[in-house]
Amino acid sequence: YSNTVSEDSLEQLAKKTIYKIILSKDKDDFPYVNIATKNKIENNLTSTFYKNESREKAKAHLKAIFEGASNLFIYDKYCNNNSKSIESFAEECFPKKKLNIFYPSLKGSFDQDLCGALKQICSNWKIQENKDQKINNQYKDLHDRYIIIDNQIQIIFTSGIDYLMSECKDFTYIVRTLI
Repeated sequence: YSNTVSEDSLEQLAKKTIYKIILSKDKDDFPYVNIATKNKIENNLTSTFYKNESREKAKAHLKAIFEGASNLFIYDKYCNNNSKSIESFAEECFPKKKLNIFYPSLKGSFDQDLCGALKQICSNWKIQENKDQKINNQYKDLHDRYIIIDNQIQIIFTSGIDYLMSECKDFTYIVRTLI
C-alpha cells in the first residue's frame, strides 16, 4: 500500500463523485479546481424556491447581507416593467440609512418614476446613474439580474427580482464574493 495516489487514479475517483472535481493548490485544468487562486468553478451560496414556496427566508437573508452596505449597483434591464416589485423589494430588504443606489445607463432600467418612488421609501438613499464605464460595460446585455454590494459581493437573480417578491414562479439567487 502506498500513501500517495497517482493522478490517473485521482481523476478516476473524481468521476465517481457528485461534483466531478479535484481540489488543487497548483492545477486549474479540469477536473482540477485551484483553491489558491480565483477559478471559474467556484463555491458559492445558492438557494432555490419553487412555485408557491415562501420567499421569507430569502428576503431575511438578503436583508442581512444588505445591512452593512454603503453602495448597491443594480443591474436589471426590466426594472421599469416591474417597478412595483422593485419598490417592494427595496422597502422590505434595503437598510433605511445612507445608501448609494447605482443603476446602469440602460433603456428599461431605472426611470424617474422609479427613482422618485425609491426616494419616498427612504430619503437617505441617493439613487443615481452609474458613471463607472467599466462596470457598465461588464453588466451590459446580460440575461440575469445582478446586485453588487460595495464591489465585494455579487448577488445573481436567475429569474428576476420580481420572482423574489412573487411566488407564482420559481426563483433562484446566488451569492458570490468578488474579492
